[in-house]
Amino acid sequence: MQSFRTILPPLPGLPQIRPADHLLCLGSCFAQHIGDRFQKGRWSVDLNPFGILYHPFPIAQGLERLLKGTLFTEDDLFFHQEQWHSFDHHGQFSGSDTTEVLSTMNRAIVSGLDQLKKANILLLTFGTANGFVERKSGQVVANCHKLPSANFEKTLFTQEVIQQRLVEVIKKLTSLFPKLKIIITVSPVRHLRDGLITNQRSKASLLLAVAELEKQFSAVHYFPAYELMMDDLRDYRFYKNDLMHPTQMAIDYIWEYFRTCCFPEGTVTYYEEVLKINKALSHRPRRPNSVAHQQFTEQIKKKISVLQEKYPGLDFGDNTIM
Repeated sequence: MQSFRTILPPLPGLPQIRPADHLLCLGSCFAQHIGDRFQKGRWSVDLNPFGILYHPFPIAQGLERLLKGTLFTEDDLFFHQEQWHSFDHHGQFSGSDTTEVLSTMNRAIVSGLDQLKKANILLLTFGTANGFVERKSGQVVANCHKLPSANFEKTLFTQEVIQQRLVEVIKKLTSLFPKLKIIITVSPVRHLRDGLITNQRSKASLLLAVAELEKQFSAVHYFPAYELMMDDLRDYRFYKNDLMHPTQMAIDYIWEYFRTCCFPEGTVTYYEEVLKINKALSHRPRRPNSVAHQQFTEQIKKKISVLQEKYPGLDFGDNTIM
């Protein structure tokens, strides 16, 4: 029978992820989606300690900040529209109280550095090569925070510039953490506000830069999220109404491909068992004091105990007693 799809076979050579691994995820929405699934799988994972980031430069700046462990101070903040912001962070870190804002940012720095020291896997997702450079400082900002557009110069960064910047930080990472594996993806989200031509050129810059990094560093591996969306799914039914973001079905499909490439058999079994327990823990009984529910609770406790004996680092938090 003729096939009406271009199916991408599983890529060999991608890092194999196991239950005991520690992960750090930074980048755009795809890193968030993947990180969320690792959190549901009860992995040790730190997800976007600076919030969602789209451009490679803020991601590189964030990694260097983690490596140094440099905390943020009031000098790193600015006040706009009744809130304090940082050019290193997504707007989710903004707030009206400087003490609270700095506390949240610095807790994320401490947690992110601790995770980076333990990490086996670093997952980076680049969304766009279009960067906003603040004219005053020359910094490529993570977020403009609705400041006047005159404060910034929008620049489409070339493959060479992106590659050079990432080489700097990857050299530091691989020198300090020689066992670290770095998985890089290019987000399939379409940045249509830039226009179709500029969006394609942006993605091309990212793809070519990552290809060169993969050649230069044995620790770097490319995962084809972009190709899966553009060439395998390749249909508007896999986009949300904005025609830019993948639907949940598309995200699930890409995640299943990721699992196929990166999960050995033991990890697949672990992940499926954890998801079953998560589902049981989310159950809200109508009669919590009934004998039937107490028996159900004991069965779940036993399953958790068995799984934790096999995987000592597995933590279900405070939800193990229902």
